[in-house]
Amino acid sequence: MNARKSSFALRVATASAVVMLVLSLLGSGWGWLRAEAALRQQLDLAIAAEAEGFLREYEEFGLRGLALAVEAYTRRRGPLFVALLAPDGRPIAGRIPAAPPALRGFANLPGTGERPSLRVLGGTLPGGATLLVAADLTPVDRAASALAWTPPIAGGTAALLALLLGFLAALRMERRLAGAASAALGVMEGDLTRRLPLSGRGDEFDRLTDTFNALLGRIEALMQAQRQVTDDIAHDLRSPLSRLRQLLEGALAAPRDPARDAEVMERALEELDSVLASFAALLRIARAESGVLRQGFATLDLSALLQSSAEVMAPVAEEARHRLRCEIPPGISLDGDAGLLRQAVVNLLDNAILHGGPNITLRLLPGPVVEVEDDGLGIPEAERDAVTRRFHRLDRSRSTPGTGLGLALVAAAAKAHGGMLRLAAGAGGQGLSARLELARN
Repeated sequence: MNARKSSFALRVATASAVVMLVLSLLGSGWGWLRAEAALRQQLDLAIAAEAEGFLREYEEFGLRGLALAVEAYTRRRGPLFVALLAPDGRPIAGRIPAAPPALRGFANLPGTGERPSLRVLGGTLPGGATLLVAADLTPVDRAASALAWTPPIAGGTAALLALLLGFLAALRMERRLAGAASAALGVMEGDLTRRLPLSGRGDEFDRLTDTFNALLGRIEALMQAQRQVTDDIAHDLRSPLSRLRQLLEGALAAPRDPARDAEVMERALEELDSVLASFAALLRIARAESGVLRQGFATLDLSALLQSSAEVMAPVAEEARHRLRCEIPPGISLDGDAGLLRQAVVNLLDNAILHGGPNITLRLLPGPVVEVEDDGLGIPEAERDAVTRRFHRLDRSRSTPGTGLGLALVAAAAKAHGGMLRLAAGAGGQGLSARLELARN
């Protein structure tokens, strides 16, 4: 009950009902004044027209003919009251209740318990006689009152409907929000698989629910990725740290030998460099996935960036007895982070040099798309998604140097630039084609 009293929909409905009632009361007063003025204007026109007819009788037949016309009208019980008074106020013909003899123009005569309120038009004829034409104001007041009551009745009805609809809307919204609150509590308690319920109507609530469900899905994916990274770090960094500890413990237990100690220190530095390289790669991946780097995006010459990266990696490829060929058209640019893109391209080339065949091709295609293709053994289709995860390595690659973070960084760089990394078989079904698809801003 308390939830319904504090319901937003019910508060809006109540406020709307109050506004409708206030406006209807204001409209009632204004409508009564306007209706009364319009009806009295019409009544004045009718009185004036009737008086004009009697004046024509006077002009044509004189005072006696006017008196006969007034008496005839009175006997017919016409809608108006007509009276002809002598100069001293004595009635000559017709009858008007309590009419003043000296009345000139229009005037209102208030009613009593037995006499209605009157609207009277008086005029003096040549010779001093007075012609009075009057109408009962009671029908006018009743009509004005009837019109005046229309806005409050309509407003009251609308207010009741607004309250009823608001109450129903509050109940419906409460049911929908109860489901959303239940799902949210489930998420707060750790069940990241919970989603807000949809009504299936496709309205704005469903669209908002879709957005929140997408947000919850994103949170679930990030939490899973965080747990996976934690597990991967614990698993993959345990080995080099364990080897480092064993190495140092063995060195401490052995007699001091400068040559042997120097060798141990060098091996320890190599292990530490491997650990630091892993942490640095993880930090770059995290920064790329967080979106922070997008704030510093600037227009860069992608063609020149690829050309310089190829020049740096060409001696490494040549030393490993690989042939690096470039197909880079000039003048292609985009908004991005030069350091992150350079690292991604170097990682693709380094991966091809370590695990690919003798021929490596670096291409820049329209899109823009950066492609590194080799003719080596490639990656089985079933594992192409897995190799883009942190620390994942193929069984045949575990004997080669590396941290298992190279392709994960490339995938993060692609996502940071609004694109994605696609892995496929190379030309003729041989080798690997790694396509870094980027979005041109």
